Amino acid sequence: MHHSFYDVRVSERSSQPDDYVSLGIVDNDPFALQAMDALIRRQRPPIDIVWTCLSGTEALEFCSTIACPRVVLTDVWLEGMDGFELSRRIGLRFPGVGVVGVTAFAVPAGDALPGGARMDSVRTKDAPIEAIIRAVGAAGGSPALSQWTSGDQSSPLSRMELRVVRMVSRGFTYAAIGHQLHISEQTVKTYMRRIFEKLDVRTRSECIAYCALQGWLA
Repeated sequence: MHHSFYDVRVSERSSQPDDYVSLGIVDNDPFALQAMDALIRRQRPPIDIVWTCLSGTEALEFCSTIACPRVVLTDVWLEGMDGFELSRRIGLRFPGVGVVGVTAFAVPAGDALPGGARMDSVRTKDAPIEAIIRAVGAAGGSPALSQWTSGDQSSPLSRMELRVVRMVSRGFTYAAIGHQLHISEQTVKTYMRRIFEKLDVRTRSECIAYCALQGWLA
């Protein structure tokens, strides 16, 4: 399902490993929406952006019809249904979903939020992108992502992806890797597929050679 970005933009979704936090982004400024999407993707955190949209009404619809993410990142000052009202309705309809607000202005927090709204945290739009990513991690219940820094990404691979490719380079089978890491063999295959996509390689040998050349297998 694809529409013009100025109406709504839905990401092309693929199977993600279990340690990824799924995220929906809401902002009624299409340029700000596109910028937030690009900034998060550029950092390569373990976040799966499942949709982006331009209104609270669309966000609620997408939670029901496209994907219900673990976290919604929303502009506080939306036209029509603002971020406070959106967070209140998410709390009623999707109580397991975290909400992080972003705004260019100072806002009350915690119990001081108006109208029964609930947000896990509020960040200013000029905050470092790492701080927003960490807030998403905290709201999504991911300890690793809640402490994430761009320094974790000296390579484009996540920590778990690096662990998997290092074990592959040492001759472990997918089944053995899954047993060691307490994940399924299918999840290991998903990691490897993502590694191939990120590095633009086609075979395990090519993948290992590239990672060794970059010094990522130490």
